[in-house]
Amino acid sequence: MATTTDASVITLSHVQKHFGSLEVLRDISFSVQSGSVLGIIGPSGSGKSTLLRCICQLESVDGGSICIAGHDMVRDGVYAPRETLLKAALSLGLVFQNFNLFPHFSVLRNITEAQRVVLGRSREEADAVAMELLRKMNLADKAASYPCQLSGGQQQRVSIARALALEPKVLLFDEPTSALDPELTGEILAVIRELAEAKMTMVVVTHEMAFARDTSDYIIFMDRGVIVEQGLPRDVIGNPKEERTQTFLKRFIQN
Repeated sequence: MATTTDASVITLSHVQKHFGSLEVLRDISFSVQSGSVLGIIGPSGSGKSTLLRCICQLESVDGGSICIAGHDMVRDGVYAPRETLLKAALSLGLVFQNFNLFPHFSVLRNITEAQRVVLGRSREEADAVAMELLRKMNLADKAASYPCQLSGGQQQRVSIARALALEPKVLLFDEPTSALDPELTGEILAVIRELAEAKMTMVVVTHEMAFARDTSDYIIFMDRGVIVEQGLPRDVIGNPKEERTQTFLKRFIQN
C-alpha cells in the first residue's frame, strides 16, 4: 500500500466498526496534525474508546481507511501487510484507563521491558531512558517499587513514562483520569499539559471538559458512534451549535 506525505500524523476516512449487528462507529473522518492535541468528548458508550482501539490495532475496522505517520494501515477496509502494520503501531503510544502495568515487574522494569523487546535496546540504555522519564514524572525514587505500592496517580504516571519510552509520534489517552480519585486527577492533567506545551502530538479521550477546552487545539464531540460536532474548543465547548452537544455540555459547564 502507498503512503501519504501530508502534515497529518493520523488520518481517518469513513471508518466503520460493528460488533455483530451493533454499529459502534459510523463514517468517522478526521485528521491530527503534528504537534497538536485533539480532544475527544462525549457520553459513555459513544464509541470513543473503541475508536482509539481501532487506531491502535486492538480492534479491527469493518470499513474505511486509517493512515498513521505516513503508513496506510488500512485502506477501504483492507489491512496492510504485517510490516506496515508494525511500523504504524510503533508510531503510537496508548495510555489506558486502568494503567495496565505488569504487577510482578518493578516500576523500572515496566518501563524497560518493551524497550528491550521491541526496540532491542541494551539493559543500560533502557535503564537510562527509564530513569530520565521517571525523573520527569517525579518518580525516580520509586524505580524499585512495584505497582501495588504506588497510588493511582503514580501508577498512571508510570504508564505515561512507559508509553513515552518507545518514542512514539503520537500519544493516545483513553480517559486517563477515570480510575483516579478527584484529588489525584490534577497531577495527571498537569503531566498532559506539560506534554502539550512540549508539542507532543496527542489524542485525548476525556470527561474533563475544562481540561479539554484549555489544552486541546481541536475538539470532536461523539455520540452513538458518529461525530456530532467538531471544531475549535471555543466553538464546540464554548458555543456549541448542535442541540445534542448543548445538552451534553449542560451537565459539565455552569453559566
